[in-house]
Amino acid sequence: MQYTDLKIAIVDDNSDNIRFLEALLNKQGVSHVRSYRSGSAFEISAKQNTYDIVFLDNRVDTIKNLYDLVSELVYNETLPPTTRLVYMAKRQSAFDYACEYPFHSNQHLEVPYTPQDLATILEEHTLQVQEFKSAYQFIRNKQYKSALLKLKELRKQEYPNYLKKARNQLLVNLLLKLGHYSLAKKLLLPLTERNIQWAKWSLFHVNYELKDFEACKSFLSEPQTRLDYPVRVFYWQIYIAFQMNNRELATAQVLAFPIEDMSPSMFRLSLMVLHVCNERDAVDNLIKRKERTYQEDAALTALLSALTIKISLLETLNKKSTLDAKVFKVIQGDLKSALTRHASNIQKYCPDEFNLLLIMMMLMENKTAGASAKLLQLSQTLMDDPCAITVIAYLFYFVGDMERAKEMLFNAHRALGKQHRNSHYVLAGLMHREIFARIYTVESEQQDAYMQFASRLFESGEYRDTIKMCSKALRSGINNQALNDLLLRSSREAGLKEQDYLHYLQLNKPRETIVS
Repeated sequence: MQYTDLKIAIVDDNSDNIRFLEALLNKQGVSHVRSYRSGSAFEISAKQNTYDIVFLDNRVDTIKNLYDLVSELVYNETLPPTTRLVYMAKRQSAFDYACEYPFHSNQHLEVPYTPQDLATILEEHTLQVQEFKSAYQFIRNKQYKSALLKLKELRKQEYPNYLKKARNQLLVNLLLKLGHYSLAKKLLLPLTERNIQWAKWSLFHVNYELKDFEACKSFLSEPQTRLDYPVRVFYWQIYIAFQMNNRELATAQVLAFPIEDMSPSMFRLSLMVLHVCNERDAVDNLIKRKERTYQEDAALTALLSALTIKISLLETLNKKSTLDAKVFKVIQGDLKSALTRHASNIQKYCPDEFNLLLIMMMLMENKTAGASAKLLQLSQTLMDDPCAITVIAYLFYFVGDMERAKEMLFNAHRALGKQHRNSHYVLAGLMHREIFARIYTVESEQQDAYMQFASRLFESGEYRDTIKMCSKALRSGINNQALNDLLLRSSREAGLKEQDYLHYLQLNKPRETIVS
């Protein structure tokens, strides 16, 4: 089989590894191979070129590690759905390669690998793209129902096992995309009984969408799951713990995970969990332990400095009204000194964090007008990052601009709804949950916000997100005719099957019935 048309990228910080892989690919007839020594260099190239296969070294770990980088490129549709992501690692659990992307094929290439391993990857990728060409075209055009019908036509086709797996994965993910959770569950159960890992993780996501958190927690607690997927278990256990209002469990997860194995995004999540759980001593301890692992990397050291100052600024802003004036003055001086000391490195490696820190310092100094102007400017450049938008919403709240705070919180929710289910999603989701509760402090205000968010989502054609927001409104205690009408209309527009719609109603029974 000829592979002369395949375009391949290699991302590895070791030049010897790159030359070895390039040589093996050339022997297979691949002529279009580009290599990158850093994730940022690959990111720039991916925005200008289309790659069929990307080989990624799991050890490349900077501020935006490969897990986060690839998630962003998939989320922004920079990488087309036919791009195959191959993570190179010594063992499966060495890197969380099985990322939760809807349509991109992900696989593990065990190091050391052989020429036959590469030949198999090239052959399987080429045949998969050829066989499912029409379905991929529909997916690229966001015609998910047409893609589903096309793949259903191929269910009786005799395929080798790897193509059956790829077809079934696409079918399940299309059902999830369309909101047909009951059908997805029906397809997955026979596969999970055969202990197929991707099917078990897909069923986990179905249960998550259906708010069956006990089933989610049970799966995450399985010894084999914890052993093979420590990263995903880490962040999902934290998220489920918050969903079940068990913050002690979330804190325990953070404290138990090996600090040296935490990626930057996991470290951010850990700091946030300890911060909102008021575990100040644990925050300080975590930072000190991470300093030892980051001390030889300028970019990661700058990130650590930025996050440390950011947490202290947020804590001080939260307590500003209750602090003694002299105590506040001392804290303000210390934070300003710390920011000045680390300013050049933070600005160089973490420019967005630097801008947020400057705005927080302006709020500390009561320069609300200037802070508001800078917030407005910054909010127009970070609309794709739900974490950043949520922080901006909170800072608008400190400025006293409630309208913009609520608008940014809505924008953060929309951005969050489009994120892939990775550690960044969990971090953003928990941040949004906390800030929402601080901006909408009264239950009636929260209920009004749910209804407003749901109506706006429906008007913009985001029907599945409308359904989820209606579900939150139901769980909060609203059960009037307007809400039920909106839920029914959005379910019809989303093409939701009747059994899925009824399942939503059953799972989201209100705490109390309010008759309109």
